[in-house]
Amino acid sequence: MLLSPPLLKKLDAVSLQARRAFTGASRGEKRSTKRGSSVEFADFRSYNLGDDIRRIDWNAYGRFEKLYLKMFLEEEDLDITLLLDASLSMGFGSPPKLLAAQQVAAAIGYIGLTNFDRVGAASFDAGVRAWFPPARGRGGVAQLFRFLEAQEASGSADLSASMKRVAAQARRSGIAVVISDFLLPEGYETGLKTLAARGFEVTAIQVLDRRELEPNVVGDLKLVDAETGALREVTVSESLLRAYKRSVDAYCADLRAFCLRYGMNYLLVANDTPVDVTMLRLCRGIGLVK
Repeated sequence: MLLSPPLLKKLDAVSLQARRAFTGASRGEKRSTKRGSSVEFADFRSYNLGDDIRRIDWNAYGRFEKLYLKMFLEEEDLDITLLLDASLSMGFGSPPKLLAAQQVAAAIGYIGLTNFDRVGAASFDAGVRAWFPPARGRGGVAQLFRFLEAQEASGSADLSASMKRVAAQARRSGIAVVISDFLLPEGYETGLKTLAARGFEVTAIQVLDRRELEPNVVGDLKLVDAETGALREVTVSESLLRAYKRSVDAYCADLRAFCLRYGMNYLLVANDTPVDVTMLRLCRGIGLVK
C-alpha cells in the first residue's frame, strides 16, 4: 500500500486549497465563481418574475422602492489533476523517485477525494500513457491508489507534448499538480505554460534522489543516461563535485523562479523525505494544503 493507515488518519485533518475561485460542476466545499445560495454574499440583481421571493432584499426595497435579489457565492467541488512523470529517469534512486512521486500523488489525491473534490490523474513519458478518470468521494481512493501503483518507469519524458494532451482533454480547469524530476532535455517551460494557459493553477513538485542533490562519489566512473542510454566516462574530483552541486542548485533555483514568475507553486522534495513531512509541512508551506 502506498500510504500507511496512520498517515491516512493524519491526512483526514487537512484539505487542499486554491488561491483563486474555479467554476465547479457540483456542490462541494470550495468557493466558485457561480452565483448560488451559500452564506457568502456576492452581489445584487433586479428581481424578475418567477424568481424566489425568499431572496428579495426588503431593506433595499425600502430604500429604492425596487425589488432586488441577494446573490451569493456557491460552494462547489474543486478539480484536482495529478500528473505523474513515469519516465525512465524516475526509476533512479533508493527508494526510486517514482515511488516517492506515487506516494505524494496518492496523498494529494486522498485529501481531495475525502473532501469531495473531483480527482483525476494521468501518467506520462513521451506522451500521456494512462488516464485515471475524475472521481469523487472515498470510494475512489482504492482505484486511484491501484492506478498509481501500476505505473512503471519507462520511456523518455516530453513534458510539452504530454501537457498539450492534458490541456486538450481537460473539460474543466482547477489545480494541476505535476510531479517529476524535471530533468527534461526539451525543457519544462512550454509544458507548464500550456497548463497555465488552459486555466489551471499549477503546482510543480520536483522529486530528486538524495544522491542527485548531494553526491558523494569520487574517482573514475561510467555514467549512463537512464533514458537515452548514452554513456560518459568521467573522473570525479572534489572540485567537480562542487561544480556539479552549484549546477544542480542553479537548475532548481531557475525552475523555482520560473514557477513564481508565472504564478505557480514550486516544491523540491528529496526521495527519502517522509511523505507525512512532504504533505503536512512542505505542501502546507507553499499553500497547497491547509
